[in-house]
Order: sequence, then structure tokens, then C-alpha cells
Amino acid sequence: SDRSRIEISFSSTSASDHPNDMAPSSPSSSPPPRGVVSDSLTSLKSSWSSCPGLLSVTQIHSSGLSLLFRTASQMRHLVRHGGGGDDRLKRKILATVFYESSTRTACSFQAAMVRLGGSFQHVDCGKSGGSASSKKGESLSDTMRCLECYADAVVLRHPETGSVGGCLGRTTKPLINA
Repeated sequence: SDRSRIEISFSSTSASDHPNDMAPSSPSSSPPPRGVVSDSLTSLKSSWSSCPGLLSVTQIHSSGLSLLFRTASQMRHLVRHGGGGDDRLKRKILATVFYESSTRTACSFQAAMVRLGGSFQHVDCGKSGGSASSKKGESLSDTMRCLECYADAVVLRHPETGSVGGCLGRTTKPLINA
């Protein structure tokens, strides 16, 4: 079946394996012309840092939004008429790390991962979180380094502005700001 790809992939990266591998190689890349359909959320290299991550909707160009809506429609159809999901993320693990509570956000990422054949690890780093070493004083960067050993991508929700962006230079796995 024809499946749209979203820019953030669930694979490790190294210095030579840059998240812009789907983007045009020209240094002055720009969004596709109006009406042209893209196979990535963004082709603007300047919108991505040195590590893969989705921090802001400003990284997504209009063609990327079209891709996102098409993919969402396909996923809705898959859930309603395709047995609830598939296995495109089989053997992949998503870490959901929440320093502040958000039931809907956490559940949406976790449900999507399971519906696509993957699994997730949830770490509650909030004030009442019983499963996190942050209660013992572990830093955010230490938590991220630890989780990289176990997960293929990380969804991070943190109350401090700039904290997720600050993790990008220290992580090698895709990071999504929740």
C-alpha cells in the first residue's frame, strides 16, 4: 500500500547520518511551490537543528501540513476499517517522558505507537512521578542519555521553555516536543 512518510524516522543518527537526508541538498532549499505535494514535513534545512527533532509547528511548511493531514486521514481509516493498526513500527520503542501531566497528549502518542506495532516506555518525571530518577536529582540531560539506550525516539514534555530544544544537541535519537 502507498504509505506517506513523515520526516522524523525511528533510527539512530550519527554525524554523517543527518535528519535532513530527505530534504533537498541545496543549501538554499525552500518549501515546494504551492500545490506541489511533498513527502516530508519540511524541506527547510534551516528549520532542523544538528539532531533530529520536532520542536515547533514553525518547522512544518504548508506542503508538510498537507502530508500530515493525509497521513492522519489514512490512520483514521486504518483504525476504523483496517483492524485497528499495522506493524510499520514493529520492534520500535517510543519513550514518553513527561515532567508535567497531560493525559491526552501522553495517551495519543502511546496509542499511536501501539497501533503501528511498536511499544512505549512511559516515564513520569513530574512531582508525583514514582518512576523517575529526577526525584533523586537526576538532570534532564542524564535522563535523556539513559533513555537513548532503550528507545528509538523520545517524546518529551517539560514545563521550562527551551528545555526540550536544549536536549537536541545532546541526543542522537529523534526528539518530539510535546
